[in-house]
Amino acid sequence: MQKLKKWIAPFVLVAAGVAHAQASDFAGPYAGIKFGVDFSHATGVYSGDKTVPFLGLLGGYNWDVNNFVVGAEVFGDFHNQAATKKDGGIDAKVGIPFNHVMPYARLGITTFWPNTRLHYGLGVEYKFAKNFSVAGEWTADTANTDGTKRSNNSLTIGLHYYFF
Repeated sequence: MQKLKKWIAPFVLVAAGVAHAQASDFAGPYAGIKFGVDFSHATGVYSGDKTVPFLGLLGGYNWDVNNFVVGAEVFGDFHNQAATKKDGGIDAKVGIPFNHVMPYARLGITTFWPNTRLHYGLGVEYKFAKNFSVAGEWTADTANTDGTKRSNNSLTIGLHYYFF
């Protein structure tokens, strides 16, 4: 029994190290910048279509949960000429990592002008270095206020830095 105990401790330590090494590349804190195009549409009192390039900032934290990555991300999209001006909000993200690639979905809220509304989207992220990834994403939101219905569809590409 004593010999067995001598082997169990090193085995547990090695197994813990292997389990940690198998964690996804996407867990942990990150920050990033994104560039994109916003396609906005407004009907009602104010109407029109606009296509606007924009810059955005983001930050978040991801956790490994079984075979999934679950996270929270805050963001700011500065498309001031679009139907909904600029947006900022928080989204929950759920993804499934496959080696260095992770497709994901996001759902949350965005606010600023003209009101608070549902924000959602799909994306894929590729980890090309230990601390860096690139992400392509589609997001959307709609607002109905002041007699005007507004919608945004954004396509972005972003660069993320992971802090570990």
